[in-house]
Amino acid sequence: MAYAALTSAVCSLELFRQCNHPLLNNLQRKEQISSLSKRIIAFQEFLTDYETIKHRNERLKMLEGKIKVKTYQVEDIVDSKLRKYFLAKNANYRRKAFEVLCKRLQVAIEEMEFIKKEVMKIKGEKISTLKFRSKVSPARHVSTSSPNVQQKPVGFQDDLEKIIDRLNGRPSELDIITIVGMAGIGKTTLAKRAYNDPSVVNRFDVRAWITVSQEYKETDILFGLFYSVVRPTNEINQESDKQAADQLHGGQMTHSSKEMYERRNQETADRVKKSLKYKRFLIVVDDMWKTDAWDNVSMLFPDDNQGSRIILTSRLIDVATYANPDRQPHRLNFLSNDEGWELLHQKLFGKKGCPFELEEIGRSIAEKCQGLPLAIVVVAGHLSKMSKTTDCWNTIAESVGSVVNREPGQCLDILALSYNYLPQHLKACFLYMGAFPEDFEIPVWKLIRLWVAEGFLNATGLTTMEEIAEECLEDLIDRSLVLAVKRSNGKLKTCKLHDIMRDFCLEEAKRQNFLHFLKKQSLDVLSEGITALRRVSFNCSTIFSSYSFHPTDPIVSFSRSILGFDISQSSIFSYIDFKLLRVLDITSQHFPQFPSEITQLVNLRYLALASSEFPPAVSQFWSLQTLILHVYSRDSTLPREIWKMPNLRHLHIKPSICLPSQTNEERSGHNSLVLNNLQTLTNITLADCTTDVFSSTPKLKKLGICETVEYTYPVQIPWSDFLYTSENLWPYCSDTISDLWSDCLRNLALLPQLKALKIVGLTPPVQVPKLALHLDALPENLKKLTLSFTYLPWESMASLCRLPNLEVLKLKNYAFTGPKWEQVEEGFGSLKLLLIEISDIKHWSASNDHFPVLEHLVLKSCLHLDSIPHDLGDIPTLQIIELENSSQSAVLSAKEIQEEQQSMGNETLEVRMERNFGRINAVATS
Repeated sequence: MAYAALTSAVCSLELFRQCNHPLLNNLQRKEQISSLSKRIIAFQEFLTDYETIKHRNERLKMLEGKIKVKTYQVEDIVDSKLRKYFLAKNANYRRKAFEVLCKRLQVAIEEMEFIKKEVMKIKGEKISTLKFRSKVSPARHVSTSSPNVQQKPVGFQDDLEKIIDRLNGRPSELDIITIVGMAGIGKTTLAKRAYNDPSVVNRFDVRAWITVSQEYKETDILFGLFYSVVRPTNEINQESDKQAADQLHGGQMTHSSKEMYERRNQETADRVKKSLKYKRFLIVVDDMWKTDAWDNVSMLFPDDNQGSRIILTSRLIDVATYANPDRQPHRLNFLSNDEGWELLHQKLFGKKGCPFELEEIGRSIAEKCQGLPLAIVVVAGHLSKMSKTTDCWNTIAESVGSVVNREPGQCLDILALSYNYLPQHLKACFLYMGAFPEDFEIPVWKLIRLWVAEGFLNATGLTTMEEIAEECLEDLIDRSLVLAVKRSNGKLKTCKLHDIMRDFCLEEAKRQNFLHFLKKQSLDVLSEGITALRRVSFNCSTIFSSYSFHPTDPIVSFSRSILGFDISQSSIFSYIDFKLLRVLDITSQHFPQFPSEITQLVNLRYLALASSEFPPAVSQFWSLQTLILHVYSRDSTLPREIWKMPNLRHLHIKPSICLPSQTNEERSGHNSLVLNNLQTLTNITLADCTTDVFSSTPKLKKLGICETVEYTYPVQIPWSDFLYTSENLWPYCSDTISDLWSDCLRNLALLPQLKALKIVGLTPPVQVPKLALHLDALPENLKKLTLSFTYLPWESMASLCRLPNLEVLKLKNYAFTGPKWEQVEEGFGSLKLLLIEISDIKHWSASNDHFPVLEHLVLKSCLHLDSIPHDLGDIPTLQIIELENSSQSAVLSAKEIQEEQQSMGNETLEVRMERNFGRINAVATS
């Protein structure tokens, strides 16, 4: 994790340099910081260059360890001295603290010079020599028959049929079938089943199987095909060719011998291609990791319209897409619970029956493997060595993940291949995901902001750190390491780790002392003599009350991140003093008063807290980027000092809060306070949507507005009492609200980068929905609009149609009311996702012309809707109709639309249904 430490240190120094404090005006001091940053970046470049051979060279491993330790020391110096600087009582103390910081930085620069000399010494050596000294495992290859498959295949029957259909299909041109998925999910097994299927065997003139793997040589692939296709029996020459290839790569071959060898390789390639010419061939290219490997092997396959096929398996979606950009890769999903139990049963008992008393436990064990065949096979191997008793099996059921990862040379090694292949900047991002509890569905926005706060990523050019983080997460998904759970309009909303992958994360993170996940059973971690627990995640507060901490404990003096998922029993501040924290997420515990201990954590970059107040001392959080507040008071107002936090990027308030007004002095001239980095602001009251506020937040991209301060009703009121009828509307003030909405929407013009807007009205409804009078003022640059409790008439929908860039429209909690929505005017030219949730709508009339590019329609709790407009099925882009807790007639109309589309050859339209039809009897949340 030296690379992550280096990136984080650069981030810290850059944040400090951008502070523009008076003490930084000295040119020499700025040069000190710049000099240290340049040295750190040089180390990053070195680690990147030598990543591929690091794990096979002891000197590099030791050097990386030195770099990590020294970088952590630099971070500790900067963070501790900056803390003293910002907590200093007067300018004199600050000056002294800064002078000490500069001296310590100079010492750090000199110490890093010694490491730099070692780096330069290694960089002066030939990389080829380093490669030759290490052991290179040649690629494996087999001949025309692949390894046998299991007697009775389990699962993936639909996948197998689709693959065989493409193998036996009518297109005469060469077709490349790509299969992608997580390590151990069954890509190779599926390819074997298709490869050995009788219909496939009889169809092709030539079949061959080559396994590429991570560390491959071009000659291994070439001769693997040669001895499979041209001369499958000449083993002596095969071994001779492999030895010659090793000599070539090791630099032991003379120039003339090298020329002769390369000429022979070209002749061999020509013979392979000639042998396949005008034949119908099937080649399986298994375990492909690199696009250049595909470039080398694909040149050997002629495309002469004989109906030949290639099956390529890979963990990397970009490799699969590169091999066949015209067809989507075939993604393998996990086994179902029943299929998982069937596989476990088969491995343990074959055709025999499972003892009755073990079946329930066995099903539980299989379920905890979460459909990953590799994990099930490993667990089965472990169970086969144990007594078949309920006690033994219960023991395994309680620790499936650790059992899988304990088996030497099996699951852990296979998963490690994917991790080791990651670029340097992705490794820390991946391991950090182990901080979330088992089976936790991780909100993408939260994960991204944590990555940014940790300093794992650096912005480049015009690209923000958040945008870079999104790309990194998609990269991890494409590498089959992270599972995408929910998407909306193409954007990922939640993700998760497979439990086995998470166990690997935690083992690797602990081994590298990068992250520790603590629970009741893991107190031993705190007594293992670890020099610094820099990141700690826990889901049980009793862990702190049962361990006696001291000020010098590593968890006290070095921790940078605390993520708490259950601390409701007692405050962690009763036991620990985290002086240098950057990340603190403890929203699960409510603090009636803001903890004074937190006001001392001036280096915080990410703070998530539940409290009834927020003190003025927050202005000391000089580097705070994300602030998440769960407020438990109706009269809460943020302190004025919030405007003095220049690095603040995301401000989330739940349920809502009032913003402080700037003073006349702050508004005027050079004293005006502007949050130039603020991108997210939720949830502010309608009264706060002023010219002053929006002028002070010009970079806002996401905004949430509440008509008034939200609060929770003390009793649950049936939604049937809130239908939009005159007898149960509450009278509310009049022109004041209308004027506020008019000013608010007009002021949105001051936010040129605003893309997402959420508006929450009053609960229950006002007498006249004043917002309806001003919808035409909504800015045209909006891409996403969410309305909740606004009680607009359906006629107002015409104003929303005028938003040319609107892609997502979410209508929640009676956003629009009335029995009939008739779309008679122009439609939504750019809308891709439409959600209607909790509505009294009965009749909806619309055509496909009104939603020409709609992809996803979601209807939730539309209990009275008689049907979905039939013409929507003719929208060519429509992929999903999703219904939850909606009327039976709406469900039937969705099925009819799907059936009609299928009869017309459209198999892409998917209808999803939750069968919990009924009434909603409680107040819904927005």
